[in-house]
Amino acid sequence: MPVDYYRSDGRPATAEEAQRLLLDVRGRLLAQDVVRVGGVVVVVSTWFTVIDLGVAANGTPLLWQTIVSDLSMHADVGRYTTRENAARGHARAVTMITDRLRGLVARAALDEARP
Repeated sequence: MPVDYYRSDGRPATAEEAQRLLLDVRGRLLAQDVVRVGGVVVVVSTWFTVIDLGVAANGTPLLWQTIVSDLSMHADVGRYTTRENAARGHARAVTMITDRLRGLVARAALDEARP
């Protein structure tokens, strides 16, 4: 029988448990960082999803997701099988976004300085 809902440790959850988990937004939020570089503000959030976002190569459900968003878009930048992997993925995403934004702001400043 297929599993529809999961607990954060990867064990199956009942529909009632899933409903409680889904309503506990703060409890599902693993990490959230606001990245500010110049005038650009981006939010990196990592969440427990309660549902399987797809199966990892080893057959384990993907239950954690990192999303990057600003005022105009939301992008899924990572999906993970465990809380520990999600925490590491979140940290990598924050570093990646910060580095990319710094590069873009630096390039824009150079372009403005050119005659």
